[in-house]
Amino acid sequence: MNIHKDIDGLFITATGTEIGKTVVAAGIAASLRYAGINVGVMKPISSGDTSDAEYLKHVSQVDDPLNLINPISLRYPLAPSVAARLEKKEIDFGRIETAYFELNKKYDFMIVEGVGGVAVPINDDLFVTDLIQHLNLPILIVALSGLGTINHTVLTVEYARQHNIEIKGIVLNQKYADTTGLAEQTNPDEIERLTHVPIVGNVPNDELLACTYPNLQYVTELFNHHIYWNKLHL
Repeated sequence: MNIHKDIDGLFITATGTEIGKTVVAAGIAASLRYAGINVGVMKPISSGDTSDAEYLKHVSQVDDPLNLINPISLRYPLAPSVAARLEKKEIDFGRIETAYFELNKKYDFMIVEGVGGVAVPINDDLFVTDLIQHLNLPILIVALSGLGTINHTVLTVEYARQHNIEIKGIVLNQKYADTTGLAEQTNPDEIERLTHVPIVGNVPNDELLACTYPNLQYVTELFNHHIYWNKLHL
């Protein structure tokens, strides 16, 4: 597995919230580290608690302080613009930028997990797309694998393209599906046909991934098996 020198990292976004961004971001980071790549992780903004950042830190095996991995932590599990308003806070892009570039100097490749989807408002004027552009990273979209995902995924792809954001691929996550039905079987080809974006992974439903501190070897082996690295050109 090789990383092109002109790519600083990958921004993990999703078609919505609670889709599985954290598990996918952590799994990819763990796999890259296992392949010998010096990879760092970041969750610039969290809403509700810091559990996503803690999961990323554990699975990726980095030793950075949590407030560097997650420089903006908001109390309420809401869109950042709303959560910050309720706390009477302003989200400082400068803090995010400082944290990112400090980590980026330390690591050869960064995995950055977003908050919600690409159109989530960060403050009154800026959206997640602005954060992606600010960090100058390509994106990987995480989508659910089952019925309804085609609409959400196509809309996410088109919104990202309208903002001139490079899309590296789509990972389908079977978070709520215990079995693979007809929708799960046919969605990958239909999404690729409609978006012209490759499906670069299909992560199975697995309760061992959902625990707070999953087994690192298990996560790495699972993602090495279910991420199609030959299609995810990094």
